[in-house]
Amino acid sequence: MEPAGPGGDRADTAAPGTGPAGGGRAETGLRFALLMTVVTAASITMLDNALAPTPNDTPGDALGCLLAAGIDPDGKNLTNTLVGTSRPEALRECLSGAPEVAYWKGMVATAVLLAVAALVFWWLPRWRERWHRTLPIATVDRDGGLAAELAELREIAGIDPRVRFRVDPARTTAGAVVYGRAGLYTVCLHNGLLVRRGTDPEGFRAVVLHELAHLRNRDVDVAWSSTALWRVFVLLALLPFLFSTGRILVTGLSGRSTSPFWPGAASLLTYSLLSGLVLVALVHLTRADLLRRRELHADAQAVAWGALPAGWNQPEGPRARLRRVGHLLRTHPGWAERRAALGDPDRLSAVGAPQMFLTGVAGSLLVNALEVIPRPAELGGNAWLTAALVAPVLWLVLRRSVLRATREESGLRAGLWLGCGLMVGEWVSGGSSGNEWVTAEPAYLLALPLVGAVPAVWSAQSSRLEAAALRGRVPRALAALLNGLVTLVLLWGGLRWWQASGRFQAMGMTTELDGVRTFVTQKYPGPWQDYAWELSTATAALPTLVELNKSTLLSVAAVLMVLLPLCLHARHPGSGLRVRRTLAAGAAGGLLCWAAFAVASYALHSGRPGTLEERTGAFQYVQLWWLLLTVTAACATTAACVAGASRQHWLLRALLASQVVQLLGYAGIFLAVSADGCLGPMDVYGSHCHWLPANGTIIVKLVLSDSVTTITLFSACGALVGAGVVRGVRRWYGKPGISRARTPRALAPRALTPVAAPGVVPATRWWPALMSGGLALAVSLTLLASTAVLHADGRPDTSSAPSAETRKFLELMDTPPTARAAKVREWQALAWLTKGGLTRIERISGAFLALGDALREAGDQKPGANGKIRLDSKKFSRLCSDVAKEARAAQAYFRVPDTDLQKKWSGALQRLDRSGRSCVSALADDTAAAGEKGGDVFLLSIDGMAAAVGELTLVLQELYARTAPS
Repeated sequence: MEPAGPGGDRADTAAPGTGPAGGGRAETGLRFALLMTVVTAASITMLDNALAPTPNDTPGDALGCLLAAGIDPDGKNLTNTLVGTSRPEALRECLSGAPEVAYWKGMVATAVLLAVAALVFWWLPRWRERWHRTLPIATVDRDGGLAAELAELREIAGIDPRVRFRVDPARTTAGAVVYGRAGLYTVCLHNGLLVRRGTDPEGFRAVVLHELAHLRNRDVDVAWSSTALWRVFVLLALLPFLFSTGRILVTGLSGRSTSPFWPGAASLLTYSLLSGLVLVALVHLTRADLLRRRELHADAQAVAWGALPAGWNQPEGPRARLRRVGHLLRTHPGWAERRAALGDPDRLSAVGAPQMFLTGVAGSLLVNALEVIPRPAELGGNAWLTAALVAPVLWLVLRRSVLRATREESGLRAGLWLGCGLMVGEWVSGGSSGNEWVTAEPAYLLALPLVGAVPAVWSAQSSRLEAAALRGRVPRALAALLNGLVTLVLLWGGLRWWQASGRFQAMGMTTELDGVRTFVTQKYPGPWQDYAWELSTATAALPTLVELNKSTLLSVAAVLMVLLPLCLHARHPGSGLRVRRTLAAGAAGGLLCWAAFAVASYALHSGRPGTLEERTGAFQYVQLWWLLLTVTAACATTAACVAGASRQHWLLRALLASQVVQLLGYAGIFLAVSADGCLGPMDVYGSHCHWLPANGTIIVKLVLSDSVTTITLFSACGALVGAGVVRGVRRWYGKPGISRARTPRALAPRALTPVAAPGVVPATRWWPALMSGGLALAVSLTLLASTAVLHADGRPDTSSAPSAETRKFLELMDTPPTARAAKVREWQALAWLTKGGLTRIERISGAFLALGDALREAGDQKPGANGKIRLDSKKFSRLCSDVAKEARAAQAYFRVPDTDLQKKWSGALQRLDRSGRSCVSALADDTAAAGEKGGDVFLLSIDGMAAAVGELTLVLQELYARTAPS
């Protein structure tokens, strides 16, 4: 096939971004952006560590604040995490007074690193030309034929005429390379390629068109900018970081370290070194994978421009087997892979397991690296930025595969590989393990594959449904936008849940932290010893329920997960969603839910307390928990069964069925609670038959508040598990799984549309479309209305509840154990004193001394007729109030990092506070001046304050003794 000349009439000359490479250019560009963002974020921490002085020389830096808070380097990771955040205000105040704020220093150094990388990128083309000593084309083109042919190929590719062509006389291979920057691109032809032009002109044209395709696809800018940033990062950040961290680790291993953070910091340092090495491997593997894919896209683009595929019939060479072994490490694919990609149009559109896995690892490293910047991390900015880079990659890869490939793409494989990458990245970064190699509850890490799989499967199946149902650019663009936004929010919600709840549960919070349990038992008092299982499961699930249900965006995304497929089905009822069967399955699940209600009510009835008053509190909470558990389990079970039995759109059908179960479950709760007392052995509260719809409404609201978003997400997870189990069993027994029949990409969806006159729908299609639309409206209104009534029952706003509740739970935690190492106890005591403890004691002593001076001045006065001294009540009330105020301020400071001393410290401050307030109360009515009973209370309060100050002095003396051990 001969390519057309400049004035030819070929119709297959692609426009920018529309050729075979156009679909993958955005995806690879976003992956490069994600990778470079990871490198930039990692450089903040690495540069900060590399530029910092030798740590632990003095507790006067920010590390001293952690020691003062009670951090024990040899202690458990969970305990250190909770202790470090148990006094957030005190920690924030302490860090604000540190000599340097670490992340600012790292950010400034990173900005300098980026500037250096920009300069390197700017000068790389000139350096390359000087290093390789390339020559202009005119020096080897005597008759001008080479320049004319290159100009022809450049016009075919639609490349800017300013692109230069040069020759590298020292390279004898029949290849070429393209480099440069915008406005200064250069295609350098190897000397062997010029020889090939005479013997194989079509091969010559194929190579040149391949290089021009790189220019057309903007591969040069991406590849060379990432190369510049990576080289500068390795030289200025990675190597200094590895050297400084390795030096500290070697010093500790040699036994020469006197730091209190040793040997507890050994695992942290090892994790830091491991993260740096994994980052090197990640960047290299990801760049290699991206560049290999861009090579394949450039091959396809060159063929689309007229290059003959025969130009790729090249021998593999003598090291073909060795090259195949190191395939993942190479930046260029082998000839066999190139020929396979040209022969299989689905190969470029298929979802690759390595690309999804590496994307997941990069996302996990990024979300952990950005935690070094406190304010954005507190607001969830690190999860948003990570999701904003990862979700478009996932969405574009799946969408391209769905719309271009001829095999059905479920998205499950891509999502699971993405989630596995998130899991591996979390382990490598040590975000949930800290100074321990394995988390206390490693099973929670298995939730991360679901974090990647749920949005992936939903996005892929919705894209396929959209392709079958919609025509026209505007409707498809709107549906694609909603698809991408839902995918983004789902991925962000999963990452945010992991940061706020899942990570701490993996640390062991569910088994070691009693704060949630204490909160529940105090708010709902009763005989909790009779409901041990319910209390354990409820307290373990409460953090997840609160975190998932507090986000309005996540609730809206959960609504759209059901609403968008229903709207698409209403537009095109023959899309394969099978609404009638799905509704029938949902109705069966609703009956199952009602049966479970009956069983749970019967069990609660048999063990309910005798009186109505005793049925409140703990028993009421247990009933609510069973109702929530029953609805959620019925929805998830129905979703798993529907997904396992479905061959197409199985997640969408499972979600629709689960919503039907949810609606029927709420209706069952309303009926059962409203008619409570009339149900005989299934009565929970009432003993007399009454119809009380107000009670049913209240209970439905309470169940809704904890199930709006979670039921949809848990149903999606149940669908993934059900589909995976059924397909695994089918594969085990050799039965066919999902149909992989090849179908035309564009004609198959249209072929399903019934033939009818314009604007007329056949009668057999009326009721499915109306039912789909009505069900979509009902589901959306129900879920959105349930979101609106979450706060209508007077319950606190959950948008700010988690942080406040977490703070309350941490306050209920016992004093951390005393550090085992004497050196750690010494540094903890010194840091506690120097970071604010001594200041608090001095303020208390100053307030009490001012009160003593006033008493001595009053004692110098002449007694009255009754032999007593008259005091100035306002003055002494103010002085006593100052003592109580300083005692309360000291209570907000760090706990004393010792169990016994903390008890003495806390008890003395409480007595000092009570005595101060008692003094103020005694002086309120001027009874002390009158010599009445208040005078005795006043004197007793003074004695109490003196005794408390004496106890504080003993604590101070013991802490001083620890700072200078014998």
